[in-house]
Amino acid sequence: TGRTGTRSYLKAQKLKEIILTQEKYIRDMKKLILPIVCGLFCASTSAQLVKQQTSDTQEQSKLDWYNCSFDKDGVYGAEVNKAYDLLKAHKKKAKANPIVAIIGTGMDVEHEDVKHAIWVNKKEKNNGKDDDKNGLVDDINGWNFIGGKDGQVMESLLREGEREFYRLKDQYGGYITDGTKFFKIINGKRQEVHAPANMKEYEYYRNKVLPQSRLASTYGGIQLGYVLNEYFDKFDRDLKQRFPGKELTVEDFQTCYDPKAKRDTLSEVTFMIAAYAFSIYKTDKWEKVYQMMGSGNEKRSQDSYNDAVKKYGFDNRKEIVGDDPNDITDTHYGNNVLLTSDAATGIMKAGVIAAKRDNGLGGNGIADHAKIMTLRVHPGVGETYLKDMALAIRYAVDHGACIINLPEQNSLYPSTQREWVEDALKYAEKKGVLVIVPVWDLSEDLDKEEYFPHRKMCKEGELTNLMVVASSDEKGNPVMNTNYGANSVDLYAPGTNLYSTYMGDTYQKGSGETMSTATVAGVAALLKTYFPKLTGSQIRDILIKSVTSRKGVEVEKGIRVDGNPSQDLFLFDDLCISGGIVNAYQAVKEAMKVSK
Repeated sequence: TGRTGTRSYLKAQKLKEIILTQEKYIRDMKKLILPIVCGLFCASTSAQLVKQQTSDTQEQSKLDWYNCSFDKDGVYGAEVNKAYDLLKAHKKKAKANPIVAIIGTGMDVEHEDVKHAIWVNKKEKNNGKDDDKNGLVDDINGWNFIGGKDGQVMESLLREGEREFYRLKDQYGGYITDGTKFFKIINGKRQEVHAPANMKEYEYYRNKVLPQSRLASTYGGIQLGYVLNEYFDKFDRDLKQRFPGKELTVEDFQTCYDPKAKRDTLSEVTFMIAAYAFSIYKTDKWEKVYQMMGSGNEKRSQDSYNDAVKKYGFDNRKEIVGDDPNDITDTHYGNNVLLTSDAATGIMKAGVIAAKRDNGLGGNGIADHAKIMTLRVHPGVGETYLKDMALAIRYAVDHGACIINLPEQNSLYPSTQREWVEDALKYAEKKGVLVIVPVWDLSEDLDKEEYFPHRKMCKEGELTNLMVVASSDEKGNPVMNTNYGANSVDLYAPGTNLYSTYMGDTYQKGSGETMSTATVAGVAALLKTYFPKLTGSQIRDILIKSVTSRKGVEVEKGIRVDGNPSQDLFLFDDLCISGGIVNAYQAVKEAMKVSK
């Protein structure tokens, strides 16, 4: 913009400054209107896979550095090697093969460095029959909850925001409000109507669903299109009455805004959009802006909505899976296909947790006595259905898993489906199972922004078996954009540039919040291998108490200010409960004390 130096741009900026003085109004409009006009960009994260060529001469601290320690290797790993030295010194023997359920993407169960660690359902045979009578046929190594009976698998899912939009669109999608009155477009005209009967649900739609649904934002744009047509016509009439016969300019348009007049937020929103239009079309002539924006807005918005439906509005669950995703009692669905296009993320996590140690292949897994159970609920695109999540947790518990690794948290949990997940987590807690969930890379403070699941989500009391984990790097710093929270995140764990197993008996480096939970799951599995009587709640306490302390260390961290990315300095202990990074060596020492 500095290079253009256009007169129209500077004048538009002046108009923008007038509006920006209305700070509270702008905050409200950003929240209620701008998502409709522009849509919202929703970040997503998953393990980022980078090809890695290695040689035998490369140091472990540059590959599976999560096994290393700062005092010996100069990296802030989880001190797994030191933990094994300690166990050997105390002549501790492995006593169990703990089952770790990875709930997320698919799996390469035949990988050379992980196949020894693949869980096998001993009650099931690969014969096309439901031998163990659980309603699932041939669930030998786990289950694909988003598969069909004919072997098809889902390759993408709708976001929860889109699913909620479809559920609530007819009740609330047509409302327009100026902050006090409610309107609907009836026969092409804006007419005042009664407020929604269920204001609580309407506010949920407006404040939760709208910002997270690309369909809802474009659908709301259709209604807003009629409003824009109405007010552009009004501005044009007023200007021509005020300045008859004059070629109207941006200075003339500025008189349409009267800060002393009675508030009309719909008029002010249109004024703001028109002010931006002078800059967008690089003109200071009102007639050009009016020609471009004064009509056809509803048609353009309808086209945008239709395009959004084609792009984001389908996931073929009905055709492929065939279940009712809103009925938690409809449980006999899915298939046993685990080798899917998204399996790369699953096999990388499995390698961190349980790849064979010291066999000359790839990196060393943290707990190679562990067994990996794969429960596919996510193809890597979209967001997990909460029904699948709840049933997968219950499947894992019922089939002997003692550690469960979940996909990322989500900020949108519809109330009924949230209860399904709550009940499943309480069931896991009752059975002594540790559940680990990663945060997102959105730079948000989880003490202020609520994401699910979290420990305080149940009315009956705080969950004691649920761990929320964020990612740290080799230097012991938090990943810049990871979510954080002094009272909401339990600890940090190595999650960047982790060398692990990959598809087709290959090995690569990967980064992501889910990789950090694999590190924590591996350390938890190590404890369960040698101290099998520890419950999930006890393991959580041990891991929090035994971190590599980073308390008092000042680190740079990404944050969000008024929705925009920024950075600030924090003490590490202001980022998580433990104030440190998971440490297997210290955890083993603590487990020895507890086990006595």
